[in-house]
Amino acid sequence: MDSEGDISRPVAARSYEPNGLQLRVPFSALASTLNLLRKAGRRESGVLWYGVRDASGNGTVAYVVAPRQRMSWGNYLVPAQALTDVVRRLPDPWKPLAQIHSHPGGHVEHSGYDDEMACSRKALSIVFPFYGRGTPAFPSEVGVHEWQNEYWHLLDQESAKARVVLVPGEVKVEDLR
Repeated sequence: MDSEGDISRPVAARSYEPNGLQLRVPFSALASTLNLLRKAGRRESGVLWYGVRDASGNGTVAYVVAPRQRMSWGNYLVPAQALTDVVRRLPDPWKPLAQIHSHPGGHVEHSGYDDEMACSRKALSIVFPFYGRGTPAFPSEVGVHEWQNEYWHLLDQESAKARVVLVPGEVKVEDLR
């Protein structure tokens, strides 16, 4: 494998259907996430966003955490026990809202490995290019994926902007790596 873009996966059997839900991401959550991804250097790294969902299913990020993980050039792995350790630290109402990871190049589509390793199908999966370096327009220049119809769909720019919205606010941040 020369690049992550060489990893193919099947095409979706059905198209993505916007669901009207929003994930509200405080500016501080985005800044902290980029900082954590960049601290991993030239290795893929994962970060998790947790927070509260309202009665309609909309979420607001309150906690940004880099769990214990194995990181390498082309992938990362969060062991099950490391994920359990994070979940045990959470206040009762907090739920997984998004799993974030970086890719080495500009390719932000999930690989087959990314599909298999996703820790929750109830959370969005967001991929930052170039190991989180640079300043991509968020969320339009990152890969925002949503599990729907048995497939991780990469949202187009319009759908990503409707699904993920930046808002003011502060978050708790931890690096457990």
